[in-house]
Amino acid sequence: MIRNYVVIAFRNFGREKVYTVLNVIGLSLGMAACLLIVQYVAYEKSFDTFHSRAGDIYRLQYNNWQNGQLSFESAVAVPAAGAALKQNFPEVEAHTRFLPSDGVVKYEAPGQEPIAFREERIHFADTSLFTVFDFKLLSGNAKTCLKALNTVIVSKSTAKKYFKSDDPIGKRLQYNGDMPLEVTGVFDDVPENSHIKFDFLISYATLNALTKNSSETSWGWYDFYCFVLLKPGTDVKALQAKWDAYLARVRKDDWEKQNEKQAFILRPLTDIHLYSNLLYETSPQDLRDGDSVHALSIIALFIMFIAWVNYVNLATARSLKRAGEVGVRKVVGAFRGQLITQFLTESLLLNLIAVGLALAIVRGSWPSFAALTGWNIPLDFFYTRNFWLLVAALFVMGAVCSGFYPAIVLSSFKPISVLKGKFISSTRGNYLRKGLVVFQFAASVFLISGSLIVYQQLQYMKTLDLGVNIDQTLVLKGPSVTDSLYLKNYETFKTEVLRIKGVKGISASSSIPGEENYWTGGITRLSGGPEGALTVTTVALDQEHIPQYGITVVAGRNFDRRFISDNKKVLINESLAKALAFKDPAAAVDEWVRLGRDTFQIAGVLEDYHQMSLKAKVIPVVFRFAPSAAFYSLKLETDNYHDVLQALDVPWKQTFPGNPMDYFFLDQFFNRQYDRDDRFGQVFTLFTALAIFIASLGLLGLASFMTLQRTKEIGIRKVLGSTVPGIIVLLSKGFLQPVMIAIVLACPLGWWLMHHWLESFPYHTHISLWTFAISGAIVLMIAFVSVISQTLKAALTKPAETLKCE
Repeated sequence: MIRNYVVIAFRNFGREKVYTVLNVIGLSLGMAACLLIVQYVAYEKSFDTFHSRAGDIYRLQYNNWQNGQLSFESAVAVPAAGAALKQNFPEVEAHTRFLPSDGVVKYEAPGQEPIAFREERIHFADTSLFTVFDFKLLSGNAKTCLKALNTVIVSKSTAKKYFKSDDPIGKRLQYNGDMPLEVTGVFDDVPENSHIKFDFLISYATLNALTKNSSETSWGWYDFYCFVLLKPGTDVKALQAKWDAYLARVRKDDWEKQNEKQAFILRPLTDIHLYSNLLYETSPQDLRDGDSVHALSIIALFIMFIAWVNYVNLATARSLKRAGEVGVRKVVGAFRGQLITQFLTESLLLNLIAVGLALAIVRGSWPSFAALTGWNIPLDFFYTRNFWLLVAALFVMGAVCSGFYPAIVLSSFKPISVLKGKFISSTRGNYLRKGLVVFQFAASVFLISGSLIVYQQLQYMKTLDLGVNIDQTLVLKGPSVTDSLYLKNYETFKTEVLRIKGVKGISASSSIPGEENYWTGGITRLSGGPEGALTVTTVALDQEHIPQYGITVVAGRNFDRRFISDNKKVLINESLAKALAFKDPAAAVDEWVRLGRDTFQIAGVLEDYHQMSLKAKVIPVVFRFAPSAAFYSLKLETDNYHDVLQALDVPWKQTFPGNPMDYFFLDQFFNRQYDRDDRFGQVFTLFTALAIFIASLGLLGLASFMTLQRTKEIGIRKVLGSTVPGIIVLLSKGFLQPVMIAIVLACPLGWWLMHHWLESFPYHTHISLWTFAISGAIVLMIAFVSVISQTLKAALTKPAETLKCE
């Protein structure tokens, strides 16, 4: 019996080749898209889960209140917090800390030329690192490798970079020229799906020696990523409440002196990648918006439902052609259950073919898809149990759920009516098909409008005036190895650089746009203003920096090296002027403030500019007059930067020997903050186009079969004088009407959801009615082209061909 069902199914597939191809393509593309999206979402959710006790690891989020108002929320905390938790609460099993750093690392092998690289991924870390985390140590002792002074462990790729095939253990490196480091271990490269990334880990004892132990005891130095490992089963909310009460008791006096309040919130490690967007995140360019990632899951469901709807629509639309078959089968003794089994068998076989094709599509497109997402997502998931469970679920749901309704409809025909030629398509069935078309194209309108709004927001963030000119700016990372002659050397270098053709300016600063500034401190007015210190970020710069970057001075003046007193002056931005309660920028000029332990006079107020992307608010900043060694910004007046770089090489090596010259273009550096958003937009657009294509396949097939049903009607109408355009309008109206309904239903929902998404950005575009008008027009045009390709053929057929059997 089963063999008979299969044979008949394949005979039907052969007779209805177009129907079969449309269904297989739609189902396979839907499944492939669903599998790709689900695995992408799964990878985004996999960050930091490779640690065996990831669910018990929490990062301390530092929230600070000043003058009764929330001042900032930071991913970095103070070094004393983790130790206090461990010492006072038995629920805490262990704690560890990281202090990020960077600089020049040098290795001198005996008898060889020294090699030196500027390294960005350096952390100071304590010995409990391997207790809390599962980073794999390949060589060395986990309990002692980070215990001694001036010791370091390096990643496997870093060891190969510096020592080639030699054993790195016992080798000595130089860090920033004056810190010897002995290699005591090698760890496996940090996985890409870790939000913490490093290549060097220097012992915490080294940091304690440099800071005279303040890196153990400080409650004010918040540059440390602090993590705690809780005992299994810990009630985190109860621990947080006890921890808050403890801080309020032991820190009360210090808080009252500073007019502030501190909170150190236990944040789950596994939530950081998708749900943390704080100040000073590690690898902030890799962080994703959890809502956006999960929106892709909804798109996967949309695409799959659209493919299943296609199958239901096409199967039920074919009911007229298969009504005779059903009638004959019932007359010769077939039961309804046997007919249902026959049609479900066809559905199973179609879905089985589609699954095979979908797997081939996924396997073949995976490298390109992974490149599109920007992640090096491994193909290991193809061999995991969860992947095949998902494949099985899609197969069963597609074969049974989408195949069940057509099977019920087709098996319900009465043989007497059918064989007498009195079969009439059910009005209820027509409504169902139209309802499904409405769903398909409502989803399409929503996805198109969503893609357009995502694109508009990205363009808005990229094109909005930042308040600072970053074009034609080449940035050199300043020397990490300096001495007491640095200021003199910098002036020499500056003179030589300005002689290079194509360079019209150079300035030195401690920070540049696009680089998060870790230099923070407290500032207070000497008279008036809010009580207590306000936390601000500090930028050191020279007098050329402000005009070169095109930053507007709204009150007062810029620094001027001709005035020796400018060493005791500062500039502030408008946000800081407001925070210090000056009635307007002009009122701040010549006022005195205390910054740290020193007092300074405000020389001028700068217009707010965006230090970071438009995903972050402008924060209060104070500017000091000092030529920092961190960054040199060169303003170019030529596109021939190769000659500029070649000319820079000689004065750099002469002035700053032992420092590799590292450079980048500021506009590219700044826009890297949008890289993940760009890639997300591309993924969103790709699957939107795929969803529309699948919906169009269904409408194309549906139009083909529905037009076939009305072939004789068309012939009669032409005999009676109907024109080809009139017939096209008549036939198209039945399909375009549900599409219009879909547009009307989708637009308000799309506006509400995308408005909610835009509200998550501090600076965002506004949704235009044209966005939905364009989305509706695109869907209407696609639907019209799909339908007219079939109706035109029928309308052009000669009446003699369609009526010759009558």
